[in-house]
Amino acid sequence: MSSPPRVDLPPVARRPAARYGPPVPRNPSEPGRAPSPELLRLAAEGARNIQRADERQLAEGDKHMRVALGAHYGSARRRGFYVPLVVGGGLVASMAAGFLSVDYLTAGMAVLLLGVLGVAFLEPVAGDGRIARERAWLAARPFPVRGYFEALQQRPVSGAVLLAQVWFAGDAPPLDLVQGVLGRIDAGASVQPTGGRGLVLQSSLISGATGTRVNKVPVYRNHRIVPYVHRLVDEVLAPLHATYPIDQVDLTRPV
Repeated sequence: MSSPPRVDLPPVARRPAARYGPPVPRNPSEPGRAPSPELLRLAAEGARNIQRADERQLAEGDKHMRVALGAHYGSARRRGFYVPLVVGGGLVASMAAGFLSVDYLTAGMAVLLLGVLGVAFLEPVAGDGRIARERAWLAARPFPVRGYFEALQQRPVSGAVLLAQVWFAGDAPPLDLVQGVLGRIDAGASVQPTGGRGLVLQSSLISGATGTRVNKVPVYRNHRIVPYVHRLVDEVLAPLHATYPIDQVDLTRPV
């Protein structure tokens, strides 16, 4: 049985592969249009909204920093409430001992309550003088330290990690030497090389707990970062700097 004759079909035209890109303007010679008044209004409204958000973020960061320093060093505003606390306690104690009439009970309890509430719930905010002294301390170090105040301005959390990128003028010291010196203040810290003249010192978790709750929500602060940085700079990096000169230290907090 013979096979059917072969029929040659004409070649099928292939469609070119689709290429995506910006659409071709309908009228390339038409000049760009000026934005409409409504578009300009919307853009201006958005710009103001962005500015307000930036201002709120700066104010919030400044508050976190002031509370951290105030909680560590003490706050003059909060210390003022110890006066009514002592006076009110003295009045109540005097009445209990019979030295004063019970007619003073209401006044004594009111003054005592004012002091208790102020000490318990008023945030320990540091003043400008305290911040200036802290900046003076940092400026007096034998090497520049950057990022300290930025770390205090970040949102407080239950446990923060601090990274110190240390740049040496020459070769970096041996890792085991740095690990040993760092272990004096933080047994859980680690040291990693970055190649050449750099080392990264990573802290263990720095607690932000205060033991205070507001509406059953725990309150956190950055107050323990303050003494940690002081000890890191003065007790770890300064002794290293005496033998291995440090060019610069950059402090950061991973988000």
